[in-house]
Amino acid sequence: MSDHLDFALRLVRRTVADRDRLGRLTDRIRAVEERLRDDRYYLAVIGEFSAGKSTFINALLGLDLLPTSALRTTAAATRITHGPEFTVHVRFRNDGIRYVYPTGRAEGADSPLGRMLLHLAPYLRVPRETSAILSLLTADERIAPHLSYLEVRHPAAPLRDGLVIIDTPGTNAEVGHTEITSAVMREEADLAAVLSPSASPASTSLTEFLADALDPALLRRCVFLVTKMDHVEDDEHDDLLNHVRRRFARMLGLDDVVVEGVAADAVLRRATGRPLLGPEQEYWADAFPATLASLRDLMQRQRIIAVSDHLLRLLEDVLGELGAELDDARRRLAEEEAELGAARIPDLDAFTLRHAARARTLVDAGAENARRATGAMAAQWQQYTRRSIDTAIGAAATPDDLRRVIRGDVPELIRRDLPRIGDVVQTAVTSALADGARQAEAAVEEAFEAEYAKLDQQVVHVARSRITVVSGTQLADSALLAYESNVSGVTQQLRAVRHQATGSGPIGSGVDQWFASMPPPIGPLRGTVPPDMPPPQPRHSAYFGRSVSDGPSSYPPQPHPTIPPPPSPQPRGGLGGFAARIADSMASTDMNALRNHARAEMHQTLQTVATGLAVQIDEAIETATETYAETVREHVARFRATYAATVDELVAEHRRREGILAARRTLLEDSGRQTERRRATVNAQRERLSTRGGTRI
Repeated sequence: MSDHLDFALRLVRRTVADRDRLGRLTDRIRAVEERLRDDRYYLAVIGEFSAGKSTFINALLGLDLLPTSALRTTAAATRITHGPEFTVHVRFRNDGIRYVYPTGRAEGADSPLGRMLLHLAPYLRVPRETSAILSLLTADERIAPHLSYLEVRHPAAPLRDGLVIIDTPGTNAEVGHTEITSAVMREEADLAAVLSPSASPASTSLTEFLADALDPALLRRCVFLVTKMDHVEDDEHDDLLNHVRRRFARMLGLDDVVVEGVAADAVLRRATGRPLLGPEQEYWADAFPATLASLRDLMQRQRIIAVSDHLLRLLEDVLGELGAELDDARRRLAEEEAELGAARIPDLDAFTLRHAARARTLVDAGAENARRATGAMAAQWQQYTRRSIDTAIGAAATPDDLRRVIRGDVPELIRRDLPRIGDVVQTAVTSALADGARQAEAAVEEAFEAEYAKLDQQVVHVARSRITVVSGTQLADSALLAYESNVSGVTQQLRAVRHQATGSGPIGSGVDQWFASMPPPIGPLRGTVPPDMPPPQPRHSAYFGRSVSDGPSSYPPQPHPTIPPPPSPQPRGGLGGFAARIADSMASTDMNALRNHARAEMHQTLQTVATGLAVQIDEAIETATETYAETVREHVARFRATYAATVDELVAEHRRREGILAARRTLLEDSGRQTERRRATVNAQRERLSTRGGTRI
């Protein structure tokens, strides 16, 4: 038995992971060990009301202890054990307190138990005597239904050698009798005395109750006693007992049935000194010691059988519970796998491409908004600046005034508004593209967040400490930091309108480059500039330092006159130097002609700068658009990678748990085979213990 218990303990420690379940099963094993070491003998008394259970128990004890008027509503088994003095130990439903009476400090209504009884029955008269308290607990309809545990300790002589009597509720009780009786037989009783009155022997209600409450192994630990045999004629004793034996054997499916007759009232009368009622009672009072000796012998032999039965049931319960747990875990895993399959994106690549294309559409829409916001800026600047230059030139009254305007005022007028245009372009492009990019990012986040919401139904089944699912919001936060960092770079590129981020250079730089590349003006030494003279053509492209090889010029080369150039000062670089050369070449005194010539030169310059400005704005928008688009592409890729990693981790966790279950299943199957071998061994031992010389006890 100790070896089997050690096996059970090893089994639960190897296979049970849940601490609460492990503690509960370990407690059961310890309880069997305690029961094995317990040298007392437990006798359960089973029977219907009116079968004489209380009288029979009193006869066993040789005193009037239990009241004979117990209620059908009594739902607790009463345990009677040896103690130095007569006390009762009580627990009530929905109350974890254990009451002991008497306590030695207070009695009656002043005791803790008395106060509890008054709580249940406010107008109750609480007695002081322990026997009267016991009667209240078992026979008062206001108290008895509330009992959950009742133990009576008494110094009676029959209890001194270890006899423990368990009085179960009547088989025809109103509440819980089947479960209570079954639990008593499974967990405590070595033997059960089933009482059947001679007036209704082996009744159908009793046999149906036994078949429902007890399995075959428990039924084999029952002795059937026909009570009130002093009411039966002498010549009918054997026939009645044989009839009861056959009926129980047939209805309960038992091979060997132990049936004896008793007359508990006669035994109790003799034990308490009351006179016997005739020779029949005397006969049965004389026969009772032999019956009692037979019961004690059966209890001694059944004790180890009962303990072995407890052990087998424990092993079966452990295996059954673990098997059910594994089956339930396997079922949950199958459900989770199906849910994961339904929740995950079926084609992640197609899903990502679809939403990446949608995101690019939103970014392109932002770029289009930026173009609409900045498309007219170059022309507006040209028109505004042209009016300013014309006004300045028109105000020149003398050639010296005109030279001063061209040398100082015109370059400043051209440069004046270019930085401000750069700021406006930067603000407009950043705003439009940032809005488009944010819409694209939000659309991607919304799409993946909806997919994560499906995965969240799976994640709840997995320990959060092992599985970390990055939500769309978390990704958005981290992406926004990177996004803002990229915006900083984009802003720098947009500032190329004023600084150096694009290949074209800052706005206005092309003006000086263009004028620096111009040859000295060619024209007559004196007189009016011909009105049909074409504007001077630079050696290089008209805007921002591009070479001719970059593409055709807006203005094709024109042949120059062959008139030799007039003497001129040394060339000066930049817009101011070019303007100065123009001013120095003015030899005519016809102010209208001089103004027209200056306007034509400046208008051509404005056209060139405006064309370059428009190209540079377009380049800035294109560069910013690609930067934003790349940021959004990275955002989509990050979502895709994180989602794929999340799904992979969920699948890996699922597979890991499947592996654990498979290992536990293998261990359980091996333990089951060992348990089967041990069951066969224990059953063989029980068979040997149940027989004496080939005859069943």
